[in-house]
Amino acid sequence: MQVLKTVEEMNVRELADLMSAVADALESAADEAEEDGDARAVANSMSLACSLRGCSSGLEACDLKAAELLLEQGITFVHLLNSRKNGPGTLH
Repeated sequence: MQVLKTVEEMNVRELADLMSAVADALESAADEAEEDGDARAVANSMSLACSLRGCSSGLEACDLKAAELLLEQGITFVHLLNSRKNGPGTLH
């Protein structure tokens, strides 16, 4: 069983790996948005990905709250792009 950690509980390497994975997902989302002709989604995805990569390269000096907010925004943006692509969901 895998133990989940908060950003504060992660060591620098774990946090950098997570930020890199989210940046990779954002870059993939940008590729898909480009195929769909959505220039705004491409720009937003790439901006978030670059911000994550920049913050992850200097995590020792980076504010953990800023890293956490960037991660949250990146994950949420990928989720929103995927939700939009899959069409409207069912409301409960």
